[in-house]
Amino acid sequence: MIKQRLKKNLSRLVQPGKSPKKLARSFCIGTFIAFSPFVGLHTVMIFALSWVLGLECAAVFAAAWLINNPWTMLPIYALDYHAGQFLLCRLGGLDTAAYNPSFIEPITTRVASLLGASNISIWSFIVGGNIVGLCAACLLYPLVKPLFEKLIREQEQKDL
Repeated sequence: MIKQRLKKNLSRLVQPGKSPKKLARSFCIGTFIAFSPFVGLHTVMIFALSWVLGLECAAVFAAAWLINNPWTMLPIYALDYHAGQFLLCRLGGLDTAAYNPSFIEPITTRVASLLGASNISIWSFIVGGNIVGLCAACLLYPLVKPLFEKLIREQEQKDL
């Protein structure tokens, strides 16, 4: 049921004559934006990157909303943070909490006390979010490009 509904919604983006490469790139940029650590700027990023890179705004928005929505927001941001912690602290050996800017300290202290953590690093969140988003977008491209090619072919055959 979910597969049929997803296919139906994706087919709305597909129209005869659209480039599957452009749709796939748009979907992958939307994926990157979904994992982006810049909370509150996702919509601005969607419109700005769609315009600058000449992408399909609807596909970028659909991917970003499909992946990052109220149901998935906390797990995504937790993944972003833990990926950054792993890369910077475990592999890099950095104490990233020591490099937090002073203006962010009250926020990180409050969040750490709510979560029962000792230190929270904004840098782990930023680095992890960008790396996870980039990896997800790059891994998704070879999967969605054939999907969009197939959907465009089906739409063209249906119109004939």
